[in-house]
Amino acid sequence: MIADVIFDLPVFHPFSYFIPSGLSLSPGQRVNAPLHGRSRVGLVVGLRHGDRTGLRGIERTVEGAPIASRATIELGRWAAGESLSSLGSTLLSLLPPAPLRGAGEIVAPPPEPHDTHARLPELWVDRSRHARLLEEIGRDGAALVIAPDLAAAARWARRLEAARLDSGASIAARRTAWFAAARGRARVVVGTRSALLVPLPSPATVALLDEHDPAHKPPGAPRIHSRDLLVRRAALEGSRLILLSATPSVESWWHAGEGRMLAPTPETGEGAEMITSSTRGILRNHPLTLPLTRAIETASRDGRRVALIVTRKGTTLLCSECGHPIRCVTCGVALMLVRSERRLRCRLCVRDEPLPDSCPGCGGHRLGPLGWDAERVEASVRRRFPKLSVSRIDARAQVTGDLRAQVAIGPPGLLRTVPPGTFGAVGIVALDTVLGAADFRAGERAFALLWAAAEAAGPRGRVVVQTLHPEHYALGAVSKQARDEFYRPELAFRAELGYPPFSRLCVVSVRGKTDVEARALADDCARAVAGVVGLTTYPPAPRVTGTKKSTRWQFVIKGSAHLPHRLRELLDPFLEQRRRRGGVVDVEMDPV
Repeated sequence: MIADVIFDLPVFHPFSYFIPSGLSLSPGQRVNAPLHGRSRVGLVVGLRHGDRTGLRGIERTVEGAPIASRATIELGRWAAGESLSSLGSTLLSLLPPAPLRGAGEIVAPPPEPHDTHARLPELWVDRSRHARLLEEIGRDGAALVIAPDLAAAARWARRLEAARLDSGASIAARRTAWFAAARGRARVVVGTRSALLVPLPSPATVALLDEHDPAHKPPGAPRIHSRDLLVRRAALEGSRLILLSATPSVESWWHAGEGRMLAPTPETGEGAEMITSSTRGILRNHPLTLPLTRAIETASRDGRRVALIVTRKGTTLLCSECGHPIRCVTCGVALMLVRSERRLRCRLCVRDEPLPDSCPGCGGHRLGPLGWDAERVEASVRRRFPKLSVSRIDARAQVTGDLRAQVAIGPPGLLRTVPPGTFGAVGIVALDTVLGAADFRAGERAFALLWAAAEAAGPRGRVVVQTLHPEHYALGAVSKQARDEFYRPELAFRAELGYPPFSRLCVVSVRGKTDVEARALADDCARAVAGVVGLTTYPPAPRVTGTKKSTRWQFVIKGSAHLPHRLRELLDPFLEQRRRRGGVVDVEMDPV
């Protein structure tokens, strides 16, 4: 017997090994096998009769039973095809770590789904979505909850008293949770992306928290959004899938409108008071405007806490007179400031132009990237309110503070860590760093931030937004608690310029030892797809990483829903031999 084995490598074909006599194997079982001079962990994806001449043998099994079902392997094939990745890199990145030698444990084969009646995914957006999930999860069978990050996974594991399956737990605990779920002994499992394929006996419920969060599609394998993989899994297994988000991604909202998801029930009730503080025409020497200062005073006088949200500094050029970023005339996306070259560049079509002396819209001369450091905001608050306790939470600087302080300063993620109605006031120090980002999703991310602020403040609180764009439709939608007033114009913008959900994007990046090698290989890849009907291919450009030049080039391809399948045959030669042509080729479908 011959076993076809895949490894966690960017190789699109399995490797063949003979099975020694006395060794029993099944598809979905992990094994140790020799590859490139050393023993590696691989996954058996097929068994067949064949000639063993010239083949090396399987060394040993990692577990005594399969760790992946046949349905899981097929789900992995689909995900690999949709993301232009290898099956090995996709599947093995989603399995629990291999055990330590000699570790005794009960290993159960994963259940095969027996109820394949597909159910529409449910989109939950109401204020009580988390409370409803706590009531319903695990009530009618096994359940899996996928969180966007480790902190959220830890919180939900405590709330649900559930087994935890993410890198925040020990290897032994993760393996125990995986096999307990397969045997039906763990009713509820909580994890991050590494838990997407945990086996569950039918009927099962799967929930994705904060569906809109970009953390559900970070760089690296598996190169597919957690939402898309779970939608496919639920369709194959007949599982119930619940997507929770106060501000669903534009793609999910559109799918619900098209009848591919159960549309959310409109909710009624008042939201937080929204106050916009226009900074147009104001020279920004201080991060606190008068309306925000008054909100802090009022909240502290009422004995309530305040949150000040500090976003990342902007990478685009904005005019503080008229408030508009300098945009690409073709793509509608704000041009990115390349500081090292003192130029502006479009991240899509790589349109390149020098820094202007004045705003092309109003002629103003106050051009520059906006944003404040959390340290400067903290210093300003302490000077203005010396009697208030102030705490700063800054993940990048690894500074953690006390959320019980009267004023908490931190990134947008701070709002996810508190129950609704926690703060008397929430201040968005500079919304324009989000609205003016060099990304077609800028409006969507600003909307999510504003709605999260409104929930954290609650009906008795207020949200103060400092912005150059007080008329933006995201602000109006949150103020009226009317989601459709955001999604309707946002979908019109996406449809006009051909952005998701009306098209799919692919980023091809090339990393070489030298800039010349990287550019030559990027040009070869671009020529392979240029001129193909139905594809829009933008020219390659060097990838900008801060102020340093890198030996990486990339370009963007835009196409229909079948884009990965059309690109597979065109880019296969570069992906299969990506390390033999002077560089390394990476493909990222549906980049977030």
